[in-house]
Amino acid sequence: MEEGKVILKKKVIRESDESENIKNDTSSQSQIPEDVNMLVTGLLHKNGKSFVRVSFLRGKDWAEGIVPDAKIEKSEGFTEEEVSKLEAYLLEQKVMIMDQAKRVNPLRNMFGM
Repeated sequence: MEEGKVILKKKVIRESDESENIKNDTSSQSQIPEDVNMLVTGLLHKNGKSFVRVSFLRGKDWAEGIVPDAKIEKSEGFTEEEVSKLEAYLLEQKVMIMDQAKRVNPLRNMFGM
């Protein structure tokens, strides 16, 4: 699946999609700015490892990362400081992101169901 990088469905996640308990769990928790959208693939597998690709979009700016590694692999338009904050967000939210990815149903979404 990863070799051709074919992604059947990405799910847009906003912090408001999560319960207040998760959002307010800790005051030091990283957050993504409201003008940034986050897209999450379904669970992907390669070389016996499961992972999720995550994209952050803000106008023409974009960043692509991977979870559970919590690393931004490519970006354009985000500053180094912003990339560091996005990586911190991926690290702190990797359980939530992996959980969201498990709920993506590519077949259902492909047929608009």
